[in-house]
Amino acid sequence: MGSYMLAQLQLKYGFANLARYEAAMVTIRELFEAQGISLVAGTVTRVGPLYEAFNLWEIEDQGHLERALDAMALGDPRALDAMGELDATVEHEQTRFLGALAFSGSANSP
Repeated sequence: MGSYMLAQLQLKYGFANLARYEAAMVTIRELFEAQGISLVAGTVTRVGPLYEAFNLWEIEDQGHLERALDAMALGDPRALDAMGELDATVEHEQTRFLGALAFSGSANSP
């Protein structure tokens, strides 16, 4: 069964914050992918609450994210810089752990 983490982020208002967030997420994506976490989609609202971003990550299980963050904190100093940028640009974050449904075609993925 495919497992996912959905991060819903309310960014601080403004184009400059959005640009900082996107730049930090390039690094986060590289670091997560090195730990086996794949970005399925990264989006921002066009209609609705301004500067609301959603990131859908494919993960092994609920512990995968914690293991990846632990490995990143010990390894690459870019992780601390990118996390600092996220701290400066994200106002609120909510995460959900999801499982694929049979009709999605991802239910049998490892």
